[in-house]
Amino acid sequence: MRKFFVAAVSLAAFAVAAPAVAAPAPLALTSTAYKNNGNIPDKYSCAGDHGAGNDISPPLAWTGGDVKAASYALVFIDTSNGGKHWAAWDIPAAAVGLPEGLKKGYDVVEPELKGAHQKAMGNASVSEQFFGPCPRSKHKYEFTLYAVKVAKLPGLNKNSKVADVEAAAKKAAVGQAKLAGFSTAKP
Repeated sequence: MRKFFVAAVSLAAFAVAAPAVAAPAPLALTSTAYKNNGNIPDKYSCAGDHGAGNDISPPLAWTGGDVKAASYALVFIDTSNGGKHWAAWDIPAAAVGLPEGLKKGYDVVEPELKGAHQKAMGNASVSEQFFGPCPRSKHKYEFTLYAVKVAKLPGLNKNSKVADVEAAAKKAAVGQAKLAGFSTAKP
């Protein structure tokens, strides 16, 4: 009995002394414009200029956590109706966010985002810039940041749709983070 007690005490001491394994740091997505599940300011919607699809993109920031990404992709959707508004992909792994007001164009021109592309719903030049909320009643919107395992998402080009980007990003994802917000914007 005494040997059993000594062995049990020794095992208990070992369990207490063993270092705790830290949980992996999560991928996180935030904005200085609004908090998660907060209201998206009209500035980033059709209410800002009274026209759909010519909108200012909000500033976004992320921390990569313990995820080893070769690049990032972002998708912006209206979760209330499934509308796929905008996507950006092939964002360099060194990037830690997107500035407010991305410039228009399929190829993102901001130097820190060299090689990234963007596409939105809509036609002609409207499809090459941020397409913000314009629900006219309360809708929930969501940015999803995908950490992806490849530097360039395969099969995407100027003719791709936001849904194509989302599918490719999901297929290559090694992690994701979301930022949700609500809008009632009207043009």
